[in-house]
Amino acid sequence: MMFRTIFAIFLFSLVASTVSAQQLRATPDAVFKGHELVGDWAIEEADELAEALIKKYPSSGDAYFLKARVEFFKGNYEVAADIMKQVGGQHENVEEFRTLVNATHKISKRFVTRKSERFEFRYVDGPDAVLLPFAEEALEASYKILGDLLGFHPKEKIIVEIYPGQEPFSQVSPLTLKDIETSGTVALCKYNRIMIISPRYLARGYNWLDTLSHEYVHYVLTRKSRNHFPLWLHEGAAKYLESRWRGEKKYLNPIMETILASGLENNYLISLDQMMPSLAKLKSAEDVQLAYAQVSTMMEHIFELKGEAFLSRMLEQLATGKEEFTPMLERELGLSLAQFQEAWEVHARKMKLKNIPGHKTLLLQFKKDGESEDETSYRQIQEKRTRDLTFLADVLKSRNYMEAAVVEYEKAVKETESLNPILYNKLAAAYLSSGDPEKAELLLQKSLEFYPMFSTTLVNLANVYLQTNDRPKAQSYLEQALRINPFNPYVHLQLIQTYQSLGLPDKKRLQETLYSYIE
Repeated sequence: MMFRTIFAIFLFSLVASTVSAQQLRATPDAVFKGHELVGDWAIEEADELAEALIKKYPSSGDAYFLKARVEFFKGNYEVAADIMKQVGGQHENVEEFRTLVNATHKISKRFVTRKSERFEFRYVDGPDAVLLPFAEEALEASYKILGDLLGFHPKEKIIVEIYPGQEPFSQVSPLTLKDIETSGTVALCKYNRIMIISPRYLARGYNWLDTLSHEYVHYVLTRKSRNHFPLWLHEGAAKYLESRWRGEKKYLNPIMETILASGLENNYLISLDQMMPSLAKLKSAEDVQLAYAQVSTMMEHIFELKGEAFLSRMLEQLATGKEEFTPMLERELGLSLAQFQEAWEVHARKMKLKNIPGHKTLLLQFKKDGESEDETSYRQIQEKRTRDLTFLADVLKSRNYMEAAVVEYEKAVKETESLNPILYNKLAAAYLSSGDPEKAELLLQKSLEFYPMFSTTLVNLANVYLQTNDRPKAQSYLEQALRINPFNPYVHLQLIQTYQSLGLPDKKRLQETLYSYIE
């Protein structure tokens, strides 16, 4: 997710804290230019200018403040924090920046670093190391595939930070905890780097590999356009392209298709103005999903009208700073922005959008201290009677009254109008325990059609095929589940056994290594 801030250009006549205000200060024009370069993510140019200003005006707080911002954008938080000690003044924006730098420095002290060919990963040493092989694969592929498409391959290594939970993530970003929990935002591309919450802190993981690629699209769009690309199309392009790294062109999941179909039918759409300053600030998860569905299908429509090479050309033109985005787009399309949105709506109404019966948006569930998996599940069953029936079935299952549990789970599934994957998985698991894999498979495949990234469904399907001795199919579903939630020890252990039984020693050894990270 991109977060657009109208970053004020700092001309505060700051002074270094150790000198008097009468001493030399950097000229406003030069400082203005330096902050403009930082805003463009032209960090190398900004650094050269900041160094020159400090050399020429060694007592200028403005020059040191610019240098602190440069170091922060380079990922050198300790250096930035030290420089900020030399910047005096009580300006609100300066104090906000000082707070951000100090918080980021404090949290990042726990990080260790590992580098791949094009990326520098920072994470808390321990179980999160299991993420690295997957993250490297996704981002290195994104670098090649998206770089070719967008005509931009960054020369320097790109910083990727994996945060230990939503609270530290909120401390280093403009998002509050409420923003994160309401919108389901788990990643950002900001301050010249990619930031993501480890899937370890969510109940069932999430599609974090496409999310990383999504943020990388933001990174390329920002760098190549010198940060002149509008937020709504930023998000549209990132969503539209996030699955290309794995050779997949389908970009809307069934939930987004359902929400977009409903929005079009009920004339409830999110305006481009409402999307500012970030989709994460919208009032609900449904609105966030709707906004993503709108702007990604707009991106698709632009590609259909102008071809995929159009995006790269547009970024190059924006980087020159000679023309604003909207008149440029209107000229290229031969339509005003309002006319384009009308044409898109006609296009969207013709799409064959999936519609999940009784759809309810499932929020990403962050783990809570002391809460069991069942308690987490109950929070996502909205109807009281359905929740009560599920609770009764869980109790019966725990006491090994499996046939009675199946009866109550079936009542719960019939009671709800939605295709809640939590209920489907509970019933399917009960069918499996009762020795009825055929019923379980039918139920799970139906659920997977609508919720393809629900890791519990993938695990239970693997269990179906393990029970029916179809190990190649079990392997496939276990591998898919592992990529969504690499912290499930059951999946690791089942994969190790499956590779052993299929005579795949190299895969078995690699899996044992991955498992060792989370033991």
